[in-house]
Order: sequence, then structure tokens, then C-alpha cells
Amino acid sequence: AERHRFRTGTGQLAELALKDVAAAMLGHLGIIGEVCVNGVDRSKSGNALYGAYGQDFATACGNRVMVIGLTDRQWTGLVRTLAMQDAIAVLSAQTALDLADEGNRYRARDAITALFAPWFAARDLATIAPLFDAAKLTWAPFRSFAGAVQLDPDLSPDNPMFANIMQPGIGLYPVPGSAVTSSAFDRMPPQPAPVLGQHSEAILADILGLSAGQIGALMDKGIVAGP
Repeated sequence: AERHRFRTGTGQLAELALKDVAAAMLGHLGIIGEVCVNGVDRSKSGNALYGAYGQDFATACGNRVMVIGLTDRQWTGLVRTLAMQDAIAVLSAQTALDLADEGNRYRARDAITALFAPWFAARDLATIAPLFDAAKLTWAPFRSFAGAVQLDPDLSPDNPMFANIMQPGIGLYPVPGSAVTSSAFDRMPPQPAPVLGQHSEAILADILGLSAGQIGALMDKGIVAGP
């Protein structure tokens, strides 16, 4: 809409309904198409990666890790690192599913997870991390939001997208700016949300063209409030 106005000088009304946003997301995720084409009502899958294999596991030290076996390289590397080649071959025979196929791995995800879970439960994160890094697996610590905020530098001012902002009436916490990094412009830093009435006078004066006396009269009558 902004580009159209810039190019043509013509304005327009652009509407964005939250219901339509939700409906569009269902379509983008393939949920609507899956019902219409395959007659399948997609069920909840917890933290499992939809359509392939990916799952979080509890470790011996009380942490959790997420592993992904989407591509052939990811899957074979994961199975090899866990020394599960024979167990996966047996499972494939039992289920009559070729687990080299990512869709079949999703279908057999519960059985695969049952095979893998004891391996993780017997090891702590300090043991798992170097093994997985050396094997170049696709994995990461799986954290709660509280754990991520406390431990993940990507959710802190170490990430240039974030800045610690003192929000009036709330306190100090990291706030993100734009997620876009431009080569031509610096990212605008995030700002505290304005308090109610903070910009009332500026809007009335600059946009509506009211005088100081007119603004004062509105405030005296309680029609307009300041901060």
C-alpha cells in the first residue's frame, strides 16, 4: 500500500483481520490441504518435527536436547553416532517401513524415540555435546523460555537486535528491534512503549493543528489526558 501510494499518489484501505491471519497460517502449514486432498485430520505431535524425524530427549543431568534427522545425512549421522544401526534395521523390518524415507521416519517416530531415549537418559549434556558436534549433527540444547533467556546469547543484548529497555511501570528487560539487517542503514534501536497520553499534545498540535489554548481547554474538561 505504501509503495502504491508513493508511485501513484493514491491511498487505499488495507485491512488485516486476525481471523484471516490464523486461517492463512493453517493453509501455509498444509493443514487445510491435507484434509481436502488426503482426508487426514492432522493430530498433535508434541515437539516432534512434522514430516520427518526430530525429537527432544531428557539427559542424565536433567537437561534436554533436540535432535533432527530430516535429511539423509542428518539421519544416518544420528543413527551412527548413537550406534543404533542394527536396532533401526530391526525396527524397519518389524514395521515394514523403509526408514531411509523421511516420511516413514515420521510415521515410526514413537518407536524410534523409544529406541533412542535410553541412550540420552544414560548420558549428560557435557558428554553428548562434543560427540554431536564432532559428528556434525543437527542438534541443540532444548530449553524452557526461562532457560533460553538466561543462557542463550541470541536472546540478549549480545545479539544486536536486542537492547535492554526500561519500560515505565514494568522494569528492565531485553526488547527486540527489527529482525532485518540492512547493509545501507543502521537498525533503529527499540524504544519503550509510550505511556498513556504521552504524545497527546504533540498529536493535537502537529496533526490537528490545535493551539496550546485549545489543547489546554480539552485537558481541563477531561476530554484529553496527558501522561
